[in-house]
Amino acid sequence: MKTILLFLFQFLMFSTLAQVEISGIILNQSETPVAGANIFLQGTYDGTTSDSLGHFSFKTTESGNQTLVASFVGYETIGISLEITGNISSLRIIMHEMASELNEVVINAGTFEASDKKKSVLLKPLDIALTASANGDVYGAFGTLPGTQRVGEEGRLFVRGGEAYETKTFMDGMLVNSPYYSKMPDLPTRGRFSPLLFNGSVFSTGGYSAEFGQALSSIVSLNTVALEPESKSSISFMTVGLQGSRSKRWENTSLAVTGELLHTGLSNRIFKQDVEWLKQPLITGSTVMFRQKTSETGMIKSFGSFNYNTSSMVHNNIESGINQDITLNNATAYFNTTYNENINEKWIFQSGVAYNIDNEVTFLGKDKIETHDNSGQLKAVFTNFTTDKIQFKFGSDYIFNNYNQKIDMDGNYELPFDNNELSAFAETEIKINSHIALRAGGRVEYSSLLKEINLMPRFSSALKTGKFSQLSMAYGTFYQNPANDYLKFSPVLEPEKSSHSILTYQYKKDTKTLRLEVYHKNYSNLVKFKEEYSVEPGNYTNTGKGFSNGFDIFWRNQKEFGKSDYWISYSWNDSERDYKDFPERATPYYVSDHNLSVVYKKFFTKLNMFGAVTYSFSSGRHYFNPNNPEFMADKTIPANDISIGLTHILYLFDKQTVLHLIVNNIFGFDNIYGYTFSNTPDSNGVFQGKPIKAPQKQMAVFLVSFQF
Repeated sequence: MKTILLFLFQFLMFSTLAQVEISGIILNQSETPVAGANIFLQGTYDGTTSDSLGHFSFKTTESGNQTLVASFVGYETIGISLEITGNISSLRIIMHEMASELNEVVINAGTFEASDKKKSVLLKPLDIALTASANGDVYGAFGTLPGTQRVGEEGRLFVRGGEAYETKTFMDGMLVNSPYYSKMPDLPTRGRFSPLLFNGSVFSTGGYSAEFGQALSSIVSLNTVALEPESKSSISFMTVGLQGSRSKRWENTSLAVTGELLHTGLSNRIFKQDVEWLKQPLITGSTVMFRQKTSETGMIKSFGSFNYNTSSMVHNNIESGINQDITLNNATAYFNTTYNENINEKWIFQSGVAYNIDNEVTFLGKDKIETHDNSGQLKAVFTNFTTDKIQFKFGSDYIFNNYNQKIDMDGNYELPFDNNELSAFAETEIKINSHIALRAGGRVEYSSLLKEINLMPRFSSALKTGKFSQLSMAYGTFYQNPANDYLKFSPVLEPEKSSHSILTYQYKKDTKTLRLEVYHKNYSNLVKFKEEYSVEPGNYTNTGKGFSNGFDIFWRNQKEFGKSDYWISYSWNDSERDYKDFPERATPYYVSDHNLSVVYKKFFTKLNMFGAVTYSFSSGRHYFNPNNPEFMADKTIPANDISIGLTHILYLFDKQTVLHLIVNNIFGFDNIYGYTFSNTPDSNGVFQGKPIKAPQKQMAVFLVSFQF
């Protein structure tokens, strides 16, 4: 819930409780209505968006000379001077398409971009924040897009048959090593960062640029905001804690600080959990964002995030047949600083440094596991615009990782390793004409621990098939070092490998988008072992392999029903692997063949209220039942979820105030995510099992926010 306060006040730009009304219509050069355009008074929160016929209307308390701004992706932003002395009606605004974006082909295979910058995007940052089921979580919102798997007991992002660790997160191009909060067994976690920290996000389900590496399946690239628009403060009271923020804007500098204290004790009392807590989950954290404009085109961004969370529970470990006390204490810090500059009209320079600290202490009864995972990155990228049609990008990065785990369990053990990763990449994009674009490149990586040099070719292209449609394709190979849980035992393992082949068709006209995508992924060099957690290095090999095939469908229509918006995502996936301790190739536990998400949002002008609803469906998932001789042959029942969000904007104590309510799984579906079984049979020779479920069937969070 840490993101809700930021989003709610950003949402105020779409509504207000004022006296003077401004209305009109927005058209393009061909007299066609422009739906979904942003219209607002510069320097205020007063504004709205145009409806399906291009009409707009909003109220304001401003008076005198003001600038009305109209903007929409793919069009030039317009500023109109108004003298506000009373109601203004029948404004007629003509928007001009940007010449650089007009009818150009865009390479988009495997990529969903959330941005306000490009005409080709499918989601905007507010779309992420306003998705009811996401609870303000970046990964929760991306989980409503095609290509993702719903794994309710994890809370992390699983993409196209890949595990969660195969998706990597980058902030302003820099690696984030610990993007999620730590988690208890069979309980979901969430991302550490607010989506409203970012003015753009790219979710690549495969075939991504050579600039990024060490990810077998997917990347999430988050771009933070530039200078804060104004100085302001806010405070939020929630059923799960408190949050406050303060931002200060100078001419070329801004500083924003947030702090939070979250505790689920009250919420867990209202919505009883099927968890025996010894210590209710507690989270404290803060973020600091410093921005300095160094020139007309240069910017220094510094970001810092600090989190501490602690909890303790009684875990019914059916595998061992005992109840086990588990205590988890986790402290993380993430810092990055980036510097970007346009050297001249032909060259752009981007650089950055990042450091991630993740210290975790887990108590299993009296046994103690202490894990320290520290990593950092240095990166430099040059982009050359050789011509209007040719772009060349190259760069290098250096990643260092220091890992050490100390185990006090039937003796003392220490499992340390260091790994330094040196990488370089080069990539060229050529727009042959407005109908054909090609991108080709490669990446090379060297690991000091694994002593491996790997070369990864990447290729993608796009062909415009009509005024509003195009075909895109992508192919590439990808390497990722084995997870730390394996490298700490066997540092001689080789990197795991995958190859992606993707074909995409997209039709986009006005507010409607249809996207169809088919893909094939091939896995090799996956880690296999005979016994989990064995300290014997020979227990681990790279003989695992697998595949993942599927197709995705995405349909979105903004403003179809007036001031409403919806999208529908469907994915079919067929995946099998022979890895870990699998005795044969089988579908992994986290894969469901069918996943469906329907997201609907509507703003009720007369009520000054915003409503959102999300429906999610996933078919049954495979699980291993030791009572069944056929491996991974059993399936859970399908899972369903309907979540709603309501937001009301008003004035209390002369302060802009937001009342916000989120209810997850409002109908209380009893979803089962899998089963765990005892390691030993009972007296009848039957292995007893226990379903893995959500800690509670329903969950609601209420929030009151003030801005001053």
